[in-house]
Formats: sequence, C-alpha cells, structure tokens
Amino acid sequence: MGCIDWFIFAEVDYDRITTRLRQYCPGIAGAVFGAAWWCWIDAIIYSAAVHGTGYPPLIYHLPGIVATLALIFINLISRDDLTNYTDYYSSGDEGSETRARCWLFFSYMVAFGAVAGGVAILVTCVQQHPDIIRIGAASLIQSGLILSSALLLWAFRSEDSGGYGAAF
Repeated sequence: MGCIDWFIFAEVDYDRITTRLRQYCPGIAGAVFGAAWWCWIDAIIYSAAVHGTGYPPLIYHLPGIVATLALIFINLISRDDLTNYTDYYSSGDEGSETRARCWLFFSYMVAFGAVAGGVAILVTCVQQHPDIIRIGAASLIQSGLILSSALLLWAFRSEDSGGYGAAF
C-alpha cells in the first residue's frame, strides 16, 4: 500500500529527491556530453570505413563545437546570479541580474543556433550527399545531446562543494 499512499496523499520528500539529483546529475550530464561526441566520431569513422567517403568538410564540425561553447557559456552563470538578493542600501551592483539574464539568453541562442546548424547539415547531406547522411544525422544528435547536457548541468548544480556535486 506504499505506492497507493504516495498517489493518494502525495507525501514526497522533495528535499531528498533534489539532493540526489544534485549529487548524480553532473555525472549524467558528463555521460550525455561524452555520448554526443562519441556519436559524432562514430559517424565519421563509420562513413570513412564503410562508404570510403573520407573526412567530412570542416563546416560539418561547427555545430558540435558551437554547442560545446554554449555549454560552457550557459554554465558560467549560476542560478544565484539571476536573482538579485542585494538590498538598495548595500554596495551591490544593481545591473548584475540583468547582465546575467542577458548572458544566459545569449548562451541559449548560441545553443539553439548549434541545433539549427545541425538541422542545416542534415538537410544538406540529404539533398547533396546521400552517402554521408549518417554524418548529418550525427551532427543533429550531437548538438541536441550537448544542449541536453548543458541544461542538466545548469539545472542541477549544487550550491556547495564548488557547485558541481563533488565532495572534496
């Protein structure tokens, strides 16, 4: 009757769930990031080995590189920077909250631009180079997974231990 009680009375220990998410999500985000780059490298190696297409053009690498930069940009801002806890009588900077929100918006636009670049590469591969369509699909998957990794890492960072759940 434990599950039924949970559905009926909704007694959920949100603090315990949040603590566990903050503990494990940085590792999960790293695994998703690694899977994204693995998917890209696998598509390049597979296309070269099976189809003999050779190395793809350098422009096909840009969505993954830009998505990686967006991951770094997104995680430069903490959630505390988005809320202004300073009062008007302290010497805190009143525009810091706005700058943090603008930086986060810019970072998200860079990330979505990387995903759009992945879509453009997929469309180009489908129309012009059907033998390397795997590379186009991998570019889109890579950008999406890196964006997912960035969102996981940013959303579930802990405030203690340097912000990434590591216990030193």
